[in-house]
Amino acid sequence: MMSKIFRAILILLIALISLSFSFDLTTADAARKAPKNANTNKNQQAKNSSEDNDLKRERAIGEQAVAQIEKEWPIISNPEITARLEMILNKLEPFMQRRIKWEIRLVKTENVNAFCLPGGFIFFTTGIIDILNSDSEIAAVMAHEMIHADRKHSLRMAAESQKITLGALAVMVLSGGSAAPIILAQLAQVAVTNSYTMELESEADSLGLEALMAAGYSPSGMVTLFEKFINEELRQPVIEYGIYMNHPETRTRIQRVLNKMRELKIPVQRKFPLGLLHTSIKENILSIDGIEVIKAESLKLNEIKDAIDKYLQLELAPHDVYVMNKKLFIANHFITDIDAENARRNILKALDAAKSKYPATKYYQ
Repeated sequence: MMSKIFRAILILLIALISLSFSFDLTTADAARKAPKNANTNKNQQAKNSSEDNDLKRERAIGEQAVAQIEKEWPIISNPEITARLEMILNKLEPFMQRRIKWEIRLVKTENVNAFCLPGGFIFFTTGIIDILNSDSEIAAVMAHEMIHADRKHSLRMAAESQKITLGALAVMVLSGGSAAPIILAQLAQVAVTNSYTMELESEADSLGLEALMAAGYSPSGMVTLFEKFINEELRQPVIEYGIYMNHPETRTRIQRVLNKMRELKIPVQRKFPLGLLHTSIKENILSIDGIEVIKAESLKLNEIKDAIDKYLQLELAPHDVYVMNKKLFIANHFITDIDAENARRNILKALDAAKSKYPATKYYQ
């Protein structure tokens, strides 16, 4: 009997000790987690506060640089163009690393240029707007310039040239010391002339292309953008400033973009950013860029239109459009068996006309 009682007491003691030990572990574990979570929150708050302070300083620096630039540049108001630029900016903004307060300014000049100052001040000239055909090309410029500000490219270059930290650079500029005007002039010059290092330009091109695609724009817009810069260089070999200033490596940059698109298995399709090879149907006639191609019943025409939209590209060679067994093919894809020979002749006519409008296609594939 005593043995049974002893065993019962022993079991009860073990249970109490286990319960106490378990409670101690839970309490200790909670005690360990609480400071960790608290520290994590504090660290995150400190990081957010630091980023906010960085953005405020960059904004203040940018405002001073803007004030200098606007003394020389004729800023204009054009609600239609500005609204278009802001719409594109808003689509790209979620794909930037930092939450910058962006602002767009429009400058009236024939010079082809765009640049971005610290703090998110983006400048477009009417000259560059005039040569861009589509939102994809504008977005290619916008994304590139946003990356420069998002990754602090001009500030990093200025800090490196002064052999100081970014924080020290901000203090020097915002304190209004003797070095402030020199640094501000340097920041403005780097931005306006786009005289970044090739390493920083490459980063802006690469990350800009990623943002461009993430926002839903045609990556071919960056290809046609660079091709237009090359054309501007050939047309006006002496340029005082511009987005491509000091970059005879534009051909290298365009090749780098093409290589990245190949790696991602994204075909170059220039017709979209250029607005060429546009199909339309009117009165049972399908046309490409206003050139009549084929006449048929509307249901059939819609199928043919969809196929041409998908497969007819500016990059194709004439032999990619062919007839076999009275059937029309484009890039080995069946299009139609209605009046195939005549349709082929008209498509090649439209393709040749489009390439005449944009001859750069044959140089970069």
